[in-house]
Amino acid sequence: MSSPMVRRETVRDIEAICRLDLDSRILRRRIADRLTRLIPADAYCFSTIDPMTLLTADQVSAGLVPEAAAAAAHNEYLVDDVLKFAALARSEVSAGTLGAATGGDPESSHRYRTVLPMIDARHELRAGFVVDGRCWGVVALFRGGRRPDFTPADVGVLRRLSAPVGAALRRAAHRAPDDTAAGPSEAGVLLLDQDLRLLSENPAAKLWRDELGPSQAELPSAILEVAARGRGAELPAYGRIRGRSGRWLSVQASPLSGGPHPAAIAVTVHPAPAADVAEILLLAYGLTPRERDVLARVVAGLPSRTIAVELHITAATVQDHLKSVFAKTGVRSRSELVATVLGL
Repeated sequence: MSSPMVRRETVRDIEAICRLDLDSRILRRRIADRLTRLIPADAYCFSTIDPMTLLTADQVSAGLVPEAAAAAAHNEYLVDDVLKFAALARSEVSAGTLGAATGGDPESSHRYRTVLPMIDARHELRAGFVVDGRCWGVVALFRGGRRPDFTPADVGVLRRLSAPVGAALRRAAHRAPDDTAAGPSEAGVLLLDQDLRLLSENPAAKLWRDELGPSQAELPSAILEVAARGRGAELPAYGRIRGRSGRWLSVQASPLSGGPHPAAIAVTVHPAPAADVAEILLLAYGLTPRERDVLARVVAGLPSRTIAVELHITAATVQDHLKSVFAKTGVRSRSELVATVLGL
């Protein structure tokens, strides 16, 4: 068992990593590498989260098998279970173990019985990375049966890291995409069966799947999670997913009726609309509610005097808010601000 001093050193090291200006994937791999030196694990999955929908936006992992992805998505969105990522995102308790969450009876967990055996694991530690009330990422660490369960001290480390890692993931969310990245000109369309297996797809879908990251799995976990949430739902499920190039993509899924495949699910993938990207960027820049109110009106083309009247504040206060927004977004003018938010 690690000493309190070693745990404090690990937390300081990871906080230092969080202060670096790193791409989200590099950031998560650096954090996972340092974390698992303190808390050994046979496998891990470290995902970014859309703070609005609480769906996985991107995943880095080690020690996982491709076939576990669909089972994990099924458990996360379609089965009653303990320690769900969405629950951690909303909870004041940001981390916990499967053993503790089941009261020492892990067999009562559907995930323990169905997902963990696929990766030869018996113990799980989960955490959400939350800052200012929004979850920007989650991690799951797994151990095989020959290792002891994760300890309360392990849980404590992840709880202390929740805010600094969440803030780092939030900053990484507004890094500019790779301008050289190309994508298909049409939407990707996939047809999945009720077990989330791919039945067919159009040519564009394969290209968009590659944009969501190389994987040995048939489908990226981000698509599987949106499809799992959309299965059986009355309204389409929706997720904003960030691709390898840094572009934001929209993924929608809804069940189909009739046809040769019962309970089939249609999934579409295409570049996210500017308004959707702007919504998540406003959160990523850490703007206050009033700053977001001002920015929304700037994007709409309103002058400061009109903004002041609508918000019942003075024009000088509008300018103060704009100065703060400029500083947080790294721009110097209204035109630069609008271009940054809308990705122009």
